[in-house]
Amino acid sequence: MLSLADFIVILLYALLMAWIGGIAKRKSQDVDAYFAAGHNLPWWMAAISHHVSGYSAVVFVGFAGRAATAGFSMWTLFSLSCFIAMMIGCLVWAPRWSRLKVLTPVEYLEARYGNSVRFLIAICGIGVKFIDLGIKLYAISVVVQTVTGWAVLPVVLVAGIITVVYVLIGGLWAAVLTDLIQFVVQLVISTIVLYLVLDNIGGWNPLWEQLPAERGAFFNAEAGIGIDFWFVYLIVVIFSYNGATWGLAQRFISVSDPRDTQKAALLSGFLYLLYPIVIFVPAWAAPLLLTEYFDPVSLAPLPGFDLQQTYVLMAQRVLSGLMPGLIGLLICSIFAATMSMIDSDLNALAAVFTKDIYQRNIKRAWTQQTLFRVGKIVTLIFGLAIIITGIIIAESKGAEKVFTATVQIFGALLSPIAIPLMFGMLFRKPTARGAIFALAGGLLTYAILVQITDNFAIYTGGEILVGLCLYFGEGWIGTRTPIKEKEVKNLFDKLTS
Repeated sequence: MLSLADFIVILLYALLMAWIGGIAKRKSQDVDAYFAAGHNLPWWMAAISHHVSGYSAVVFVGFAGRAATAGFSMWTLFSLSCFIAMMIGCLVWAPRWSRLKVLTPVEYLEARYGNSVRFLIAICGIGVKFIDLGIKLYAISVVVQTVTGWAVLPVVLVAGIITVVYVLIGGLWAAVLTDLIQFVVQLVISTIVLYLVLDNIGGWNPLWEQLPAERGAFFNAEAGIGIDFWFVYLIVVIFSYNGATWGLAQRFISVSDPRDTQKAALLSGFLYLLYPIVIFVPAWAAPLLLTEYFDPVSLAPLPGFDLQQTYVLMAQRVLSGLMPGLIGLLICSIFAATMSMIDSDLNALAAVFTKDIYQRNIKRAWTQQTLFRVGKIVTLIFGLAIIITGIIIAESKGAEKVFTATVQIFGALLSPIAIPLMFGMLFRKPTARGAIFALAGGLLTYAILVQITDNFAIYTGGEILVGLCLYFGEGWIGTRTPIKEKEVKNLFDKLTS
């Protein structure tokens, strides 16, 4: 349970966030600043914000929980995938996002394909993110429940309201500035936990000597993380972390110089390579220290133990009695990570609806003030929808549902949307028909394969393959009008300048 010192730390942290929110509000007085930081975000801030926004409580809850049984292969799955994705993105996508000079990641699709594809991708992407963000909101409730014993639903509701109000006030600047503070706080507290865990175990080598051999392997097929699973997941991560997750694309869009976006991608990638080890080591060591929850022989979790609580229980175990307020600081850091990711995506969703749906299709005659007001209203409405989704997920059944649901949604529904969005700025030949075929064909393939198998590599890999074949296949035979051909040429001239 939380002590008085923990509550004081949480209160002080909340006051700090409120002060930062006030600064962000003063910086976000128009649409461009609210959704894209005025295209004036320093590259190092973009890098840290991109990195921090890729975490949330899902990593501390779902991924760390799976790491307790899967071992080192979780680093391979998450860290190595993100690192490879950002190294590719540094060369391919990051500078192109900056050169587009758009407000949203979907905006350029009209010049590339036409308004029909822009509208379709916007609608589909918004629907998918509601589920994704609801999962993340539920994940933070698991952390708070583990530490305090409070019921999940009130935590989901309160956390959701705080998160929505924060981004409503300060827009993208609020998320970015919070990311900076949260990165420092999280780094400090998780490094302390790492040191204490390794001190209890005896160090890095003794950790792996005491665990089953397969848990130290680069891949662990027995735990469901084989090479096939990793390869398909890697493709999805390449899409997501380079822009298919709109909140992450906003970090690159908000940097004015393409060379600076490359620096941001590089720094973010190296942080992904190194920092998750700090989170996963306590999870790997959990079967050795949380002996009441794991079988002493097999080191498998005992029946009834919720692996989603692994990291928080480990942090409690090593921090208890060390210094008053550390548990409260831990909760603040994990909550801020989740708030950062949700705020980032919520801001991007509101931007897409405001620019790509409302302005383009509903009200062509507009003013900056009108768009600014609509953006805030949409942020509020979408935020409430995310809270409702989080409550529905919290009421659902199933062990390890944070990790499982995240992987399924992340991989299965993101890819068909990502193909026309991400490859549209690389290849000229595919047309609007190919983009629509890829989206529809990918989703249909997923709907069929998921009824046949629960193998992630098969149903996600299958839909990616079908989507790519339809997208590029149509591009070889399809044609565009001369007017559209010229428009696409102008777009690529901008992308490659």
